[in-house]
Amino acid sequence: MEGKVILLVIIGTIGVMLMAFSVVFFVLLYRRKMLENQLKMHEVESRHQQEMLNATLRSQEEERNRLGTELHDGVGAMLSSIKLNLQVAKRKEGVDSLNPVLGHLDETISQVRSISHQMMPIILKKYGLKHAISDLFEKVSSNLLDSSIVHWDDPNLKEEDALMLYRIVQELLNNSIKHAEASVITFSIQRTPTELIFEYADNGKGYPHEILKNSDGMGLLNIKNRSQAIGAIPTFSNGEDRGSKVNLAIALPIG
Repeated sequence: MEGKVILLVIIGTIGVMLMAFSVVFFVLLYRRKMLENQLKMHEVESRHQQEMLNATLRSQEEERNRLGTELHDGVGAMLSSIKLNLQVAKRKEGVDSLNPVLGHLDETISQVRSISHQMMPIILKKYGLKHAISDLFEKVSSNLLDSSIVHWDDPNLKEEDALMLYRIVQELLNNSIKHAEASVITFSIQRTPTELIFEYADNGKGYPHEILKNSDGMGLLNIKNRSQAIGAIPTFSNGEDRGSKVNLAIALPIG
């Protein structure tokens, strides 16, 4: 009789332990499922945010192209027409007082053309990314500033990705000239077996510590957003003595 009681106790204990293990197993399984669902939701949310960001950037570029076209074809054409009429009037009437007006008009036409080309980089569509970036550097180079491409492995980017990289270089160039007071700027693209590496460097004052720490300056935020749009991971750093460097890395497909 006593042996039966002990057997029942053992069986009951085993049953309780199995039930406890079952409860723990199902709790862990439930938590795992919840975690997987949360990760999926986060992934979907991140993907949605990235899609929204990409859509916003594309919309901005479309608006820039529209405004650039209107400036070039509309305002630019009207100014050229006014200039032509004034030149005809000057020849007919011999009015030398129109010379200053024509000079100001030439300057205005040049500025409108420059702004329209910045808003819709025609050279990028016609001749490609390398020529477009070289053109940017040529326009800012002077006796006080030397800017150049030091290495170029063709990145073979899609048109809209090339435009994003062009805008990134524009933003970096603007920072170097306006804020960093740089005298030397270099840019390179190198292809490794696993990634494309874009490197922009200057010898200016470098990024302020707080902005570099948080990467939250307006210029850096624009660069980060555009980098994400082309699948690049940006890193910002200052030199030991002087200057700053921005690296963008894009993972290449394997095989």
